[in-house]
Amino acid sequence: MPRVSKRPVSEKLLSKTYRLFYEVFSRNKGRDDFLLIIDDILSSSEKIMLSKRLAIIYLLIKGVDYRDIMDTLKVSSATVVFYASTFLKRNSKVRTIIENMLNKEKVLNFLDDFFADIMIHPGIYKGHWQMYWDHKRKQENRKILT
Repeated sequence: MPRVSKRPVSEKLLSKTYRLFYEVFSRNKGRDDFLLIIDDILSSSEKIMLSKRLAIIYLLIKGVDYRDIMDTLKVSSATVVFYASTFLKRNSKVRTIIENMLNKEKVLNFLDDFFADIMIHPGIYKGHWQMYWDHKRKQENRKILT
């Protein structure tokens, strides 16, 4: 748990700091800039903490069992239950973003499979067996990730 000073900051000042935070993060030009900013601002434990929080929410939305989440991410059952009750019971922006990502992923996987079924004909065209097995490996890897 990050340490926060017991002395509260005024709401006006807190609002300005949030705006500054937003401005710094919104001006990056892509993934590399974002990672550089994260490295500048956050300690390694803060990066791990935030990453685990998002991973817990992601796995909960995907329907992964609580015990599997605990074992995989090395978090307590209380942590998983807290995020389950916080993010699965109400609509939050994080939940909406992750659900949109998953829906987009499903559509892309469907299209990939669809075009592979149409285009790859092993045994008929030379070289299609390699494409067929590459696609099968990709499908198996997708199953492992879900």
